[in-house]
Amino acid sequence: MPPPPPPRAARAPAPAPPPAAPPRRFRFVLLAYAGLTTLAFALVWRYTQHLAALYGGNIDNVGLQFGLYFGIYAVATPLAHAAVRRLPLHLGREGALRLAFVGGATLAVIVALYQSRFGWTSLVNYFTVGVLGAFAAVLYLTHRQFGLVEVVARPAPEVVAAVEAAHAAVRLADTPGDRVKRVLELALAVVIMGVSLPISLALAVAVWLQDPGPLLVAKVAVKQGGRSFNQLKLRSMVKDAEGGTGPVPAAPTDARVTRLGNLLRRTHIDELPQLINIAVGDMSLVGPRPERTVFVARHLREIPRYAERHAVRPGLAGLAQVYGDYYSTPREKLRYDLLYIRNRGLGLDARLFAEAVVLALFGVAPRRRVSGAHPAPGDEQRFRRAYRALRGEDVRGGDAGEGMR
Repeated sequence: MPPPPPPRAARAPAPAPPPAAPPRRFRFVLLAYAGLTTLAFALVWRYTQHLAALYGGNIDNVGLQFGLYFGIYAVATPLAHAAVRRLPLHLGREGALRLAFVGGATLAVIVALYQSRFGWTSLVNYFTVGVLGAFAAVLYLTHRQFGLVEVVARPAPEVVAAVEAAHAAVRLADTPGDRVKRVLELALAVVIMGVSLPISLALAVAVWLQDPGPLLVAKVAVKQGGRSFNQLKLRSMVKDAEGGTGPVPAAPTDARVTRLGNLLRRTHIDELPQLINIAVGDMSLVGPRPERTVFVARHLREIPRYAERHAVRPGLAGLAQVYGDYYSTPREKLRYDLLYIRNRGLGLDARLFAEAVVLALFGVAPRRRVSGAHPAPGDEQRFRRAYRALRGEDVRGGDAGEGMR
């Protein structure tokens, strides 16, 4: 029997090809884009007075000048995006959008530095106008490709109808105090939206830069009377986070949350868009936190009296959020919600809203600032603390039903 042939030596892996040099067309496009943009700015700078005269404007009209520059950025940025998309760069949709915006923002820096000879005010103004113009352009492109609001895991129509039908016997709160509260919170929501507009714009840019796509997410939640509405939030997760899993409750560690999203959630800044929900009447500044329709459908079957929490408008801040734990169970949160509904009033709302603001800013409510040597209170202890704060009494036993009789 002949001996077996010797084993064939393993073939050495082929050396990796050297990285391909950028195509020559790419260089020409970049050069052409830079040249055309510079030419456009030079023409506007040279003939601003002529352009202003065509529209009966005044060369000293700052609004007209900024409007022209804003328009240039808003037009040049989509042109840059179109050029990038036609090149074999394999950036993907997100990469092409991000590159177009960064290019526009870089140009804004150059123009702002040039205008800084007129003072720091000119530098800041021209930079702001340039960045806003470029961002407006990429938002339009984002709207075309992804949309600006992502509705996550929309429930089936029969689920929405069943939840609303389950609240037919719930007596809705409509006292004179509730109507006064609605007028006051509408005015306050409009004021807060105006004051927080610069912060909202900066957050929108940051959210978009980390993951170009929709700025807001809309979760279909339940409002007063069991009806469903779109609860708005700044997007803190990757796009289509529930596309493969369906609705998933919040968890302390969630791989779908972006790095910026973790910060937004810790500070509750992602809730800012809910001021729009408050303005249109879907929510209140203070009240039980809204729960998603798909979860409410399950809680209605499993938790007695759960529908009663929807006798009032859901709130941006609630008793459960100030005195309870963020990840308390729905049954635990219901105890706080029913306690709030029975004791609600303008004074309590003002106190809860103030404590919620402190909680968002410093991560701890004023009444929960205890020494690190003491263990964190359990849910029963937290609930008793909330009860004492509302009634000025001490609860040494019993459940929520005893405390609310």
